This record gives sequence, C-alpha cells and structure tokens, in this order.
Amino acid sequence: MRILIVSERTVVRAGYRMLFETQSDLEVVGDAGDMCQIARSLQGKPPDVVIIDSAASTLDAADVVRCFARNASNVRCLALVAALDERVPHLLHAGVRGLLLNHSSSTEIISAVRLVAAGYTLFFSAGGSFAAGAKSAVATESEVRREPDPETLERLTRREVDVLRLIARGCSNAEIAAVLYVSESTVKSHVQRMLDKLDLRNRVHAVIYAYERGMMGTEKVSVSA
Repeated sequence: MRILIVSERTVVRAGYRMLFETQSDLEVVGDAGDMCQIARSLQGKPPDVVIIDSAASTLDAADVVRCFARNASNVRCLALVAALDERVPHLLHAGVRGLLLNHSSSTEIISAVRLVAAGYTLFFSAGGSFAAGAKSAVATESEVRREPDPETLERLTRREVDVLRLIARGCSNAEIAAVLYVSESTVKSHVQRMLDKLDLRNRVHAVIYAYERGMMGTEKVSVSA
C-alpha cells in the first residue's frame, strides 16, 4: 500500500514516516510540505492513500483533497484534525475519505490508513473513537439520495430537513433565512430543534450526519414559509 504524507511540519512528516515504515504492508512513497511538492508527487505513479496534517498554518487541507480529487480521483485522502471545527465541512465537501483526531494512537492511525485504502469512509466519534462507514460510501452526485432516509423523515419536519441540507452545504443562519424567506431567529429555532431531535452536538455534527446519509447534494429545498 503506497502512502504519501502531507504536512508543512518536517517533524510530523518524519514521525509518520517512521510509524508507517514499521509495517510491512505500508510503503511511504514520499512526503510533501507544499502544493508544489504535491504537484510533483502526481507526476509518477500516484499513492493509494494521502495522509494530511490539517494543523498546517498555510497549507489548506481541503485544497489538498481537491487537488487529488481533480488529478488522481482514485487516491483516498485521510485528514488528521485537532477537533470537530469549522474546517470539517470543507474537508467533507472536498471529498475526504476519512477524518481522525491527530492525537490518535499509532494503532488507530495505522488501522485508519488500511480502512481508507480498502475503500471505507471513516470518522471519529465525539468521544474520540472512530468508526468505519460503508465501503465506497462517498456518494457521487448521481448517487446522492433525492429524499432523506426514513429515519430522518420520521424525526424531522420538512422544514428541518431543508435546514439540515442547507447547513450541510455550508450556509450560515443568515444565508438559510434568505433562501427560505424566513427570519434569522426562525432559522435558529429550526436549527436547535433539528439538533435536539437528532441528538447532535453542533452544526459540524449535523454536517457529518447529512454526509453519512447522502444528503450533501444539490437538491432543491422548499421556499414556502
């Protein structure tokens, strides 16, 4: 299994290289600290998995994911993140195949690389553990569900489903209010009820919920009040 390590930090690249080289089935084929080095890595045989350190100050992890999606679509990207924050929706939209806490154990990181390489999507839970989703679970545009899954329909009103979809697209409360022709305070109420009904902690968890259920597409939403 061929691995490329992407991080601005030399010590991080060296650490991951040492970790992966302890495994006979993992081969580090290179590392990159900027977009120029990433571009050079695409000139030869592409890696199977790219592991991305998202803590970089200038190298945008979502841009890295998009670069591989455009130029080597079979490459699977695994991003290491410090926490569920505002960068997670951008990574999901870019097409990342896995998200893992950057303080995960060596065993967890190695297992995550193998799962992502095998075609599984992977996310860590709020408690810090991770769980693999269905194999090849990243939906193409044609595969995105046009209707939410039955579980979501049973628990949410149609308006709350619309709000969830718009949050998944990265819309702010003000932008959602403009799309739905309602007040921002009404949107806040819909958001809170949706989070409560789905037992989600925050908007980022809502994005992951929508992603896992194929609700990240461009379906139209109702604009009636």
